[in-house]
Amino acid sequence: MSKMRVILYIFNPYPAVGGADSTILKFVNSLDFKKYHLIYFSLRPVKNINKKVKYIVLNSNSVFFSFLKIKKIILKNDSCKKQIFFSMQYFVNVFTLFFLRKIKNLKIFIYEINHPIELDFSKNIIEFIKKKIIKIFAKNLYASADIVAANSKELGKDLFLLIKKKIEIIFNPCFKKVTISKKKLFSKKIRILNISRFEYQKDHLTLLKGINESKFKNNIQLNLVGYGSKKKEIIDYINKNNINCKIHEKNTNLSYFYLSNDIFVYSSIYDGLPTVMVEAASYCMPIISSKFKSGAKEILGNGKFGYLFKIGDHKRLSQLLNNFIENPKPFYLKEKRCRKNLKKFLVKTNVNKFNSLLDSLFKNTY
Repeated sequence: MSKMRVILYIFNPYPAVGGADSTILKFVNSLDFKKYHLIYFSLRPVKNINKKVKYIVLNSNSVFFSFLKIKKIILKNDSCKKQIFFSMQYFVNVFTLFFLRKIKNLKIFIYEINHPIELDFSKNIIEFIKKKIIKIFAKNLYASADIVAANSKELGKDLFLLIKKKIEIIFNPCFKKVTISKKKLFSKKIRILNISRFEYQKDHLTLLKGINESKFKNNIQLNLVGYGSKKKEIIDYINKNNINCKIHEKNTNLSYFYLSNDIFVYSSIYDGLPTVMVEAASYCMPIISSKFKSGAKEILGNGKFGYLFKIGDHKRLSQLLNNFIENPKPFYLKEKRCRKNLKKFLVKTNVNKFNSLLDSLFKNTY
């Protein structure tokens, strides 16, 4: 290893198929490996990792205890005077700072992709207590990081109010210009697409209720792409109310779904800036979304580039679906404006921002 290379550690404990993992892989693949020696930690195997990366699967049952092993590895490399640790999401970032912030010659770069409001929702008393602790840690520890970044302006603004530290903005590097033939308007059935994990925060029941109350219910074909713990609850509602819906768990060819559906609907309670929404817009799909924090209003220009409804308001969603079926032209006009607003999500622009921030931690030392 060259003495001048910076050791960059990335910790992604639970790699999966999703926007967060796609973002990390884009960051990794953008690195100059002549400048950085990358060590990638996880708690389970990751696919499609760059061959130039030193990949370590930690034998640990929790994020908390995995940091005991991570800290030992970092301390063994203390002869290297230039080291950076990068992590994402509250449940990892707070432990990054708790365990590592006092290590000499280690710079800490944390990236947040979910709004702090996430920490106010819980399924049970145990999760309630965990999230309250994480929020307290975030409020008191995040300011000790060398760089704190967020993936949307709304998130950055509200995170600043919580931690009182400058927040850098790196949008999800997810927009690529897509050239497709003119999209045909639906004829007999409207095909609705939703891509998200089957979990509480994604609030699929609001989407299903909106369809169930639509006067055009029998003309709607819903395609749900995802997986998760709420699958049975979703299927039960679909069967009970005779909703025309197909669930796609294994197909990861998302471009097929963007091209074969008429409108993209997102009903989350809270979220990070969703990559799938940007991708849907790039494929010329009109979008209806809940006003979740954070990202929907930025992607959709606070309603100029798509339609927004209050979280959980299935009646308004149903009305919007009826409007789309009766007169889709206003939806497609907003969709055209939306595509012109996507440049800030360009892959190159945002991976360059990531690399620029990394370089700033050891400026003029290469």
